[in-house]
Formats: sequence, structure tokens, C-alpha cells
Amino acid sequence: MSESTNTFFQSDQVEQRPLRHALLLRLIGYLKPYWVGLAALLLLMAAGAALEVLPSEFTLRLIDHHLAQGTLSGAGPLLLAFLGFLALAFLVNLARYLLLAWVGQMAMLDLRMQLFDHLMRRSTHFFHRNPVGRLMTRVISDVQNLNEMFSSGFVAIVGDALSLIAIVVWMYLKHPGMATVALGIMPILLIVTEIFRRHASEAFRETQGRYAAIQAFLQEQLSGMSLVQLNAQEGRSREGFTLLNQKYLQAFIRTIFAYAVFFPVVEFITSGILAALIFYAGFKLQSGALTLGLLLAFIQQSGRFFRPIRELAERYNVMQTAMASSERIFHLLDNREAIPEAPDARPARFEREIRLEEVSFAYEPGGREVVRDLSGSIPKGRRIAVVGHTGAGKSTLINLLMRFYDVGSGRITVDGEDLRTLKVAEARGLFGLVLQDVFIFSGTLESNILLDRPKDVNRLADVLTQSQMEDLVGRLPEGLATQVGERGQRLSAGERQLVAFARMLYGNPQVLLLDEATANIDSETEHKIQRVIEQVSHRLTTFTIAHRLSTIREADEIWVMDQGRIVERGTHEALLRRGGVYAGLVRLQFGEELGTVPGI
Repeated sequence: MSESTNTFFQSDQVEQRPLRHALLLRLIGYLKPYWVGLAALLLLMAAGAALEVLPSEFTLRLIDHHLAQGTLSGAGPLLLAFLGFLALAFLVNLARYLLLAWVGQMAMLDLRMQLFDHLMRRSTHFFHRNPVGRLMTRVISDVQNLNEMFSSGFVAIVGDALSLIAIVVWMYLKHPGMATVALGIMPILLIVTEIFRRHASEAFRETQGRYAAIQAFLQEQLSGMSLVQLNAQEGRSREGFTLLNQKYLQAFIRTIFAYAVFFPVVEFITSGILAALIFYAGFKLQSGALTLGLLLAFIQQSGRFFRPIRELAERYNVMQTAMASSERIFHLLDNREAIPEAPDARPARFEREIRLEEVSFAYEPGGREVVRDLSGSIPKGRRIAVVGHTGAGKSTLINLLMRFYDVGSGRITVDGEDLRTLKVAEARGLFGLVLQDVFIFSGTLESNILLDRPKDVNRLADVLTQSQMEDLVGRLPEGLATQVGERGQRLSAGERQLVAFARMLYGNPQVLLLDEATANIDSETEHKIQRVIEQVSHRLTTFTIAHRLSTIREADEIWVMDQGRIVERGTHEALLRRGGVYAGLVRLQFGEELGTVPGI
């Protein structure tokens, strides 16, 4: 189990760590469309920074001009001004946080939509290599981490920097000596901060990678729960989940250790600065070079000055989490595993034939070719069937025809036009695909047939009749408005297959692709589907991959595949008479079931 769970983690890591400033520049790019809001935000932060020094100014004046005289007479305007300052500071902070939230959410909305659109254009091979749980982490959790960075990290650091500048300017204007004492220990603090950053950075990256691995593993185990329980693998799954959690815990503990050291060190340095200020002020107070009000104002500003530094650990946590997330997000966005469409791609039309010309294909570069030097023609209106042993390359042909993958060598043409020169969406629109394992979306029965295509009531009624679904719709309490549940769990396997045929027919394809469409259904539903196929095959070109050989006897031509090649082709009767591979498959299948071989 450790090997499989390690695979989850290792596949989630970015191969080469990008530069931090490059990541920040890319992230800031998402804020550019909202530069007006950012400009207003910077003005609000500058105003907030200026307001940071006013409380100390009020403290200084109140103590030196009033309390030192033993009376509050005449302090009314000062107190009213202080109350006005509090109200103004409240409004500035309110506006700043609202604007910050809006800018951050809009930027993350753009990023999340870009990620989703990017995923929609990835190739089938990409999704075979990347677990669904990991991709969900990118679009949801990682983007949320970036939002936290904009709202609690990056922009907050900018605001803190402006506040610190305002405080330093105020300190040096009021008393350069006190300011030098207060800031003299800053180099030590910067060194400590850099040490903390170096030790925490790698731990943050590993923590985020371990977290994504847990999500991917959990999604896979829950999706295959029936298989886990059927094979009594609960203990093995628990061990794998425990191992991933332990690795996550170990990485997280390393980040906690960094904080455990950093917080006390910052507090110690802060206390040392306060002690140095009081010690220095003691001499100045005796000589009359410093007032009590100015000392208290400096102590107050020192607290404000080191507050952002004490909060640096939290800010750094947010920033490091966001940097780790941004690495993975941009690694995904930089992925170019997509089926390319030529700039001058032409519309797809099918009037004569689809032809495979010396087609070879391997799923991995340099890997085993699952289709080799395969040639064949699918004339318009004809019924072509493909049979062969498991692993012969039958389903790969459908992947190539639908252009889920591009051929390695040779070409596939539609009316003489290379499939790669046609518009991808239009080329795929020529085909109606029905697989053995039907995917049903959550929602109503009707929405699963329409798939957001314009609703035509007459056409929908005709499709229900053609697909033999009228009885099913009549049995359901809410008819087409019935909620089918996640992955269509309220429908049987045969009913899901009927929905797949209705969905395909509503799209009005020109070529029907069937991949073991009747392999896992009961005899009654199979009979219904066979009637559907018989009806549509007279007006559609049909390309069928068959396991049950009884379903393809009427095919115009049967291709027999073995080791990625077509070893025989012809009609059912002609192939039986030849007594080759096909005859052996028929004899094997029907000899076991019936004790006879049809047609021999």
C-alpha cells in the first residue's frame, strides 16, 4: 500500500520549483483587469497608514498639554477630534476590506473559470494520468488559498508596509534618537525572519502536496467503494489512508516547529526593544530632553510597529500556502496536453466514407503499439463491426475516430480530408457514441437526454419512441422530470443504456459508434436495444465493437482484429466458411452456450 500511496503524493509534486517573483508576477496579472479598484484600495491603505500615527499624536498632546498640567480643561476639542478619528478609521477600514474582498473574489473567479476552461480542453490522456481528486483540489482548494493570500497575505503586507513607513517617519520627526533605539535591532529581526522563511518554505510545499494526495486517494476510494467492500479491502484502504495522513502530519509538524521557534524569538526581541526604549528615555527624562507624553507615544507606536511583525508568521503561513498552491495551479495551466485544432481548420462533412490509412498508435511515446498499420473503409450508410480478443485494439479505434487521441502514424480521413485538419467539435459532432459504461449526470432524466441542447418537444417525443424509452418514462412517477441521482443511481444498468441511446439520437449524428453497448444488460433490455440499433442502422452509418457475436450477424462487413491488426474481414457467413479466427471465436462462444455453431 505504501507504494500506491506514494504514487499519489509523488505525482502531485511540481518537477521544478519556479522562482517566487515569477509566481507573484503571474498572480498579479489576474488583478490587472481591476486596476481601478486596486488604485482605490492603495489610496485607502495609504489613508489607513496615515491614521496609524494619529492615536500617538493624540496621546502626546493629551498628556503633555493637559494631564501634565493637572487639568483636562480645554481638552474637549481634542477628545472630539479623537472620536472623529475613530469614526474615520472605521469607515476607511470598512471600505478597504469590502473593496479588497471584491477585487480578490473577482480575480479568483477569473482564475477558477480559466482553470475549468483549461481542463475542458485537455486530452483524454491527461485525465487518465491525473486523478479527479487532485484536479478538484486545484480548482477549489488551491484557488481558495490564493484568495486568502490576496485578502490576508499579499495586500495585507502592502498595507502593513505603508503603516510601518508612516510610523518610522513619525518617529524620526518626533525624536531621531528614540527612533534609532527602537529600530536599531531591526537587522537581527530580519535575519531571524529569513531563517524562519527558509526552514518553513519547503515544509509548506510538502504539506500542500500531502494534502492534495489525501484528497485524490479519498476520492478514488469512495468512488470504488463497492469494489473495496466486495473484495474486503477496507483494511488495506485504511492502511493507505493512515499512511498518507501520517506523512501529512509529519510535514505539518515541521511547519509547527518553525512557528514554535519564531514566535518566542519575535516576542523576546520586541521586549528587548521596549526595555531599551525605557532605559534610553530614563536618561533623557532626567535631562528634560524628553517628555512623558512623547515616551508613552513612542511606546504606543512601538507596539503598533511590531504588531505586523508579530503577525508575520500568520501572513507567511498564508503566503507560503498560496505559493505552493500557485505552483501547482500554474503547472496545470502550463500543461499543453490537448488535441490541437489547426488555425485554418475546415468544417466537417460526411458524404462518402471514413477511411483509415496505415494507422498506427501507441498510448505512450515509444510504448507498445496497440494499433499497427491498420487500413479500412467505413462507407456512408454501411454497418461495420469489429471483433477480437481483449486487448486487440478495438476500443482504441473509437478513441481515434472520435479524435480523443491523434494517430501516431498514417491518417484517418473523412471524405478525403485528414481528420486533423477538421474542426474538432464538428468532427466529433459527426459521431454518436454509446459505451458499455454509461455516465449519467445528476439532474432530471430530460436534462440527461438534452445535455443543454435546445429542446424540441416533437423531436424529444420521437427520440423516446426510437430509443424504446416510452415505457420507462411512463413508469417513473415524474416522467422526464424524475431526478436520476448521482451517476444515475436510481436507474438500472439497462435503463442507463436506453438513456445513452436517447441522448445519442437527440444529437442527430451521422455515424453511430457502439462499444460493447449490450455487454452488461439483461436480455429484455438487450432486445430493446437491438431493435433500436436495427431501426437506426438503416439510416446511420454504424461502427460496432461487439462482444456478443450474435449482435453483428447482419453487419455489412466484420473486421477481425488481433494484436492491433485486421487479420480477417468479410461478412458473417464468409468468415465462417473461411474457418479462421472469426470462426474460432464463434465456435468458442456459441459452442459453450448452445452446443452448436450457427451457420456452420
